[in-house]
Amino acid sequence: IEPVSFSFEDKIALALQGSSWQDLQTINRTVEIPQQTSTNNGGAIVRTDAIQSDPEAIAKALQKSKKQLRKKEQFDKRTERDAGDYLQSIALESIVPVIQNVTWEQEPEVLCSYNWQAQSDNTNTIYVPGAPAKWQPPPLPHTLDQDSGWQTNDHNYARKPRTPYEPMFHALNAMNPSCKLNDVDVLADRNNLRVLLEFVQGKVNGPFRLDLFTMFSTLIIVRNEGKWWKFSDGKSYGSNFEKFFTRPAEGMEDATSHYRAIKYPMGPLNVVVRFEADGYDDGVQPDQPMRNESAVMSGGHVERPVFKYGAPMRVLQKGHIVPMAQMIEMKTKAYYAEKGGSLVQCQDQLWFGRTSLLYTGPCSEGTGLIKKVKYENATERVKKWEASNQESLRKLVSLLAFLRHFMQQQRLRAVVLVREEKNGPLTLRSMENGHLNLGSAEFMKFWRREGQHGPGGSFRGQRGGR
Repeated sequence: IEPVSFSFEDKIALALQGSSWQDLQTINRTVEIPQQTSTNNGGAIVRTDAIQSDPEAIAKALQKSKKQLRKKEQFDKRTERDAGDYLQSIALESIVPVIQNVTWEQEPEVLCSYNWQAQSDNTNTIYVPGAPAKWQPPPLPHTLDQDSGWQTNDHNYARKPRTPYEPMFHALNAMNPSCKLNDVDVLADRNNLRVLLEFVQGKVNGPFRLDLFTMFSTLIIVRNEGKWWKFSDGKSYGSNFEKFFTRPAEGMEDATSHYRAIKYPMGPLNVVVRFEADGYDDGVQPDQPMRNESAVMSGGHVERPVFKYGAPMRVLQKGHIVPMAQMIEMKTKAYYAEKGGSLVQCQDQLWFGRTSLLYTGPCSEGTGLIKKVKYENATERVKKWEASNQESLRKLVSLLAFLRHFMQQQRLRAVVLVREEKNGPLTLRSMENGHLNLGSAEFMKFWRREGQHGPGGSFRGQRGGR
């Protein structure tokens, strides 16, 4: 009998099941090869057309496949932790766009803003109104180190994972105590809206989970991810670009990222969107003296910071209010001469954050060398994006309106929204023991109605109109 010959797919399948194809290949017997070699739900996905069938390539593909499987297992475990009965499935093709156009035609209302204090000293302190970092680039050319260390994708969730909107409400209470949210249809982080937009655009994204709540008639969308900290892969320059091309605003030297909540109409809906602002430009010219670079350290935290989640919030009045017209989005981009410095594609980010200024630092491939900065008022580009994505934006509004209506029919006002497969539908499931925690009873005043007290100062949203 001839030795068994294994295809690339066979080797991956055997390895994922713990078998050694090298040993099996020398055994003169028939071997049954597992048939499942790839999945479309976030599991092992192997592109055999791009990988040669050699031990090194197989080892790399196997490592990637195992990593994908671990991520899928972690996602399933996180989803099943408190997700109950299946309530409804939403297929992309079932979403009908709203009739009204969804456009950016007016400047948003800034409800509040704040920065987190950087220290991890068992306190949870925010500076209100805080301030974004001020654009002040160094002389060019300038070489950036690659990002390193621990980075967080959202300080609100990293610091207050059980009450991620609590700092926003504290800032709102300090800056705008008489604010009323009765007419707000949707409250969400910018990232939540971008994820849902990608779904209605028909893009392959996920798996992902969002937690839905209602406070009276307001739909509140909360991110739900497994990890809020990640260790830099050493391939990007974005964090160091922000550090070395800006300086902290006065009084913000020990502060982290700047967050603000803005309110604007999205078609027929009124939305409040919280987002992180990279910086602002008040007209300082690039040739202004740069601060001492020795005061700035490249990279993130060497060790992952540890915070006391349950520590009470403390509000310090620091910073100054920066108008939206001065807000900037900062991006780095690998520069390829043959592509002629193509534009950074982040129009959705600019659109949801109502940010017009985009400053891009094209980096020479693999070196971090920035020879020039592209200063762009992206208003016209965003308008073109808005027009070409109008149907998707109208579908997004339709989806949000449906979710808001659906949530008002649920007894506990807490639902899990999940996309389990990258190209699958959205699924709504009940949330076991789910309730929205605002962080303080005081914040119920923003809806003018009395809440139903729950344990630990939490509240269950009430039906609209009661």
